[in-house]
Amino acid sequence: MKERIEKERLHLFAPGDVLVTHVEIEGIIFEEKLRESVKNAVSKNELLNARVVIDKNGSAYYETQKFDENPNDMVRILHHVYWKDIVNEQESIAFDLDHGELMRFYYLINEEKQEFLLIAHAFAGDAISHALLLNDIMKGLADMPVKAKPAMLCRMDQLPKESQLSFPEKIKLKGILHNWKKEGTGFSEEEYYQLHAKVWKNKKTYIQYETFYKDALYRLAMYAKEHQVTVNSVILTAFAKASRELRHAVVVDESGRQQTAELKPDEIAMVLSMRDDYDGMGDYEYTYSFRYLYDETLDFAENVQKLHNNIHLSQPRERYQQLVWLRELPGELVDSIHFQAAGEYMNPVTGEVMKQFGISTTPKGMAVTNLVKVPLSAKYGSYKLRNYVYVPPVLANARRIIGITTFQGIMNISFHAIQDEFTPNSRLFYQKAIACLRAL
Repeated sequence: MKERIEKERLHLFAPGDVLVTHVEIEGIIFEEKLRESVKNAVSKNELLNARVVIDKNGSAYYETQKFDENPNDMVRILHHVYWKDIVNEQESIAFDLDHGELMRFYYLINEEKQEFLLIAHAFAGDAISHALLLNDIMKGLADMPVKAKPAMLCRMDQLPKESQLSFPEKIKLKGILHNWKKEGTGFSEEEYYQLHAKVWKNKKTYIQYETFYKDALYRLAMYAKEHQVTVNSVILTAFAKASRELRHAVVVDESGRQQTAELKPDEIAMVLSMRDDYDGMGDYEYTYSFRYLYDETLDFAENVQKLHNNIHLSQPRERYQQLVWLRELPGELVDSIHFQAAGEYMNPVTGEVMKQFGISTTPKGMAVTNLVKVPLSAKYGSYKLRNYVYVPPVLANARRIIGITTFQGIMNISFHAIQDEFTPNSRLFYQKAIACLRAL
C-alpha cells in the first residue's frame, strides 16, 4: 500500500496530536495472551502497518512496511501506576512516524482493577478507530475471529458538492497560492522533531473526567427530549454558560461609571464524523466551528434551543469549510501552520491560512468530541469492559478540550487542558459546566 495523505496532512507536524483511550477490563488476563491479541489486532489493520514518508516534492504518504513486531515490545505492562501520569509523560514524546510508530499500548495492573490504555498519534485514526481496535483486541482475548481490514482513507472527493468555496473565497485562495509559491518554504522531519521538543519543554497538561451514571444520563436525555434538542447540545450549552460566568468583565466609562464590558462569543469547535459503515482505522473526523455567547437574559432551555439551531441549521459549506480549504492547499503550507503557531516561523501567507482554521499563537475557545455511543460490546467471552474514557488531544485552535463517551448507559466527560497561569480558571470552568449538567 502507498496512499497519498490528504485529509490527515494537518496532523503531520502537529506537536500535540495525541489521542488517548482508557478502559477497565474485568476477567483473568494472561500477559502473553494480551500481547498476542494486540499483535494480531494490529496486523489485521493495514493502516497500523504503515509508516509515513515524505517525498522530495513535499507530498506525504502512508507506505506499508513488513509487519514483524515482537509482541513483547508492543504492550508495556506496569503495576500501581496512575494512567493519567502515563499520558502526561507520553504525550510529550514525539511519535516516530517515519518508522511506523503510530500507537503505544499499556496494560496497568492495580490492586482493585485492570486497565488498558491506548495512546496514539492522530495518523493512526480517529476516536472511533480506537474503539474498533479495542473490539479486535478483545475478540482476540476471547478467542473470537478477527477479520482483516484494508486501509481505506477518507478522501476529499467525498465531500458534498454544496461545500465548495464561494467565489470570494476562490479569489482569496488564488492569492494565497500565488504568494506561497513565491515566499513559502518546506520543513523537514528533523525540524519537526526540534519543534516538538521546543513546544513540550517544561509543558504539562492535566486531565479530569466526570462520570454520569445511568440515572443522571437518563435525566439529561429526558431533558433533551422535552426540549427537542440533543444531549450534545445540552452539554455544549452548559460549557458555554460556564464560560460566560467566568468572563464578566467590568470597565469604567468616561464619566466614571462601571459598566459590563461587551463580551465576544465563544469559539466552539465541534468534532464530527463522516464515517459510514467502515470498521477499520482511519481519520474520518472533521471540525465544525461556530460562535456562541450564552445569553443571560434567557433561561437555560432557551439558550439550548438557540445553540442547537446554530448547529443543525448550518449549511454544508459552513460545516466542511476547513476540509475544503485543506483540500486546496499545498501540504507544505499546511505544515507551516504549526511552526508559525509555535513562533518558529513567520509568513503572512501562513497567517492568513491560520485564520481559516481558527489557529493562533494564543488558542482560545473550546473543542468538543462526542463519540455518542461507543461501538463496543460490554462482554467478550469471560471478559467485561467498563469505564470507557476518551481524551482528545490539546489542539492549536482551542484552549479547553472536552471528550464525551457513552458506554453501557454511562457517560464520561473528560477535560484536557494545558497547565499554565490559566489553570485555576480552566478547572473552575469545567466544574461549573459539570455542576450545571448535574443540576438539570
